[in-house]
Amino acid sequence: MSLLQKSSITCAVLSVVSLDGGAIAAPYPPEVVSRFTSECTTALQEQVPQMAQYGNAYCTCVINELQSSLTLAEFQAIGENVQTNVTPEVRQMLTNTAQTCLQRVIQ
Repeated sequence: MSLLQKSSITCAVLSVVSLDGGAIAAPYPPEVVSRFTSECTTALQEQVPQMAQYGNAYCTCVINELQSSLTLAEFQAIGENVQTNVTPEVRQMLTNTAQTCLQRVIQ
């Protein structure tokens, strides 16, 4: 997989995190998980069509990772700022999450 494809996948995750929306310490409400997974799968299909077959597994992995790392309030706060004002640390965490899930689903 090329660096451009990996970058596109990361962008798909970053764009979907803008939705209100390991072990999961405090699960997000089902509607948040469902909306994220649906929008993430659609974004992945549109932005990286060759990854469409992995869409649901990949997006489920991402939301599960986010739930284990972020409270719902943190997730929503990132969503409000992801397009304009996300910190380098948060961007790195999201990129790491995207890469971790990518590795899991393509193996």
